[in-house]
Amino acid sequence: MNNGPQPVPQQNWLTKKRGIRDVWFWVFVGLLLVFGLEVWLLFRFMFVATMVTSSSMEPTLQKGDAVIVRRVRFTPANPPKRGELVFFRDPITKEDWLIKRVIGLPREKLIIWAGQVYINGQLLQETYVNGIVEEYGMWHIPEDAVFVMGDNRPHSNDSRDFGPVPLDLIEGRVVFRYFPLGRLGRIGQ
Repeated sequence: MNNGPQPVPQQNWLTKKRGIRDVWFWVFVGLLLVFGLEVWLLFRFMFVATMVTSSSMEPTLQKGDAVIVRRVRFTPANPPKRGELVFFRDPITKEDWLIKRVIGLPREKLIIWAGQVYINGQLLQETYVNGIVEEYGMWHIPEDAVFVMGDNRPHSNDSRDFGPVPLDLIEGRVVFRYFPLGRLGRIGQ
């Protein structure tokens, strides 16, 4: 028996449990940073998160709902579709942001007669309207604008008050509600 000193095996830092954990920790941190940057870029350039601050879109959107808006650049060649919910800068104050439904498209003639909406002489079927207002009016929508109205007609400040909305004031379309969780989901036409 040899009681002399035994050679100590050389250990590579990658073979140590602590070393491996350290490497995976930094890989995880790096991936987390990359993921965070991607999410930030998406929300900076492609999406907007906002809160509904009025009751003008009830029952579709309630006051306090949190929604995501997909940024879209609308043009006369690519206007929003009728029935879409759009997020836009208030044409009067240029500071407030509003969410309304697109009712009239560019180059259309819109008539409101006894609370009913007519587009180019045809009655528009609106299943989403909450309350009818006995009012009358006629608008010729310019080539670079749309006519918007809230679903809660008696309590909505919309194109009936400030006229058609220029397309360059529209930031995008409302696509998703993420709060309250009980009403979480996609927002369609």
